[in-house]
Amino acid sequence: MIKRIVQFFKGVLAKGPNKEEQNTINDLLSPEAQQAFYHMTVADQRHTLHVMKTAVDIAEKQGLADSIDMDFLKRCCLLHDIGRGPRMNSIRKTYGVLLDKFFHEWSVNNSQCSSDSYFKEIMYRYYNHPEIGCGELMKMGMIHEADIVLRHHNGKNEELLANEQAVLKVLMEADSLS
Repeated sequence: MIKRIVQFFKGVLAKGPNKEEQNTINDLLSPEAQQAFYHMTVADQRHTLHVMKTAVDIAEKQGLADSIDMDFLKRCCLLHDIGRGPRMNSIRKTYGVLLDKFFHEWSVNNSQCSSDSYFKEIMYRYYNHPEIGCGELMKMGMIHEADIVLRHHNGKNEELLANEQAVLKVLMEADSLS
């Protein structure tokens, strides 16, 4: 519970990328992918930047930095939550967490498609952001990144190359710590 409260306040108080981080984003992402990154809420931008830094540390500590494509890992980290969209702010995410915890069955049953209903739209984004983000990346031609983003919550690594499996594992670990 304390972790969620801290997470909420970090989201509310989050600041956008600094100059150094902006340069990293510009170096790693195409203009179209940059637009998708900056379309996220500032809290999600900060979260994905933290996930990226954590993933780099994990890869280095596990001796993977020389065996996996680190730029690919960083792109996946930066883009893994683009499916949340620009409106999934800290308040909406809090509603999503609470509805999932206390009204799980209703939440799952009402998350199947985008809706004009405030709470149904929240649950749609809450549960389906990997699929939404995957679709956005596919449209950009970022097929391998899309595969990782699609699986970043379920961990299903069938049909992924060994490099991609390692990237998915590191991303999931970093995401769980952030």
